[in-house]
Amino acid sequence: MRDPDEIRDSDIVFNCPFCEKSLAIDCRGAGLTIACPDCSNKIAVPIPANMEVSDIDSSDEDKAVRIIHMREVISSSQSKIMDLETEVKEITLRRDALESVRTENSIRFEVIQREVESIQRSLLRIQEVLASTGESSKKA
Repeated sequence: MRDPDEIRDSDIVFNCPFCEKSLAIDCRGAGLTIACPDCSNKIAVPIPANMEVSDIDSSDEDKAVRIIHMREVISSSQSKIMDLETEVKEITLRRDALESVRTENSIRFEVIQREVESIQRSLLRIQEVLASTGESSKKA
């Protein structure tokens, strides 16, 4: 029986992209999605650049396992897609609501700006009147 910690030349050795644990898997695992034994994140087993499909000695049992695994991955992916589509719809609704509020606030700020300008013009007129009143009283 093979020692489970023994790494063979045919094994694929790679690091988990999440926790950097060094992992080794039989070459038949190339392309599979597995859970990291340390951090439990789902990771894709890399396919070595020099590996050919014919390098994987697949029995009918191996092929059946791959098909089942692929179906699980597809099902999980479809579920994630549905979740993301729901999230996109919610974000779109929130964006539309925020855009509506932004438009309303923009209109309010324009009104306030016009009112402030009107008040500033009135203050200038009051200052002019007071200045001319002060000049008139000095002459008298």
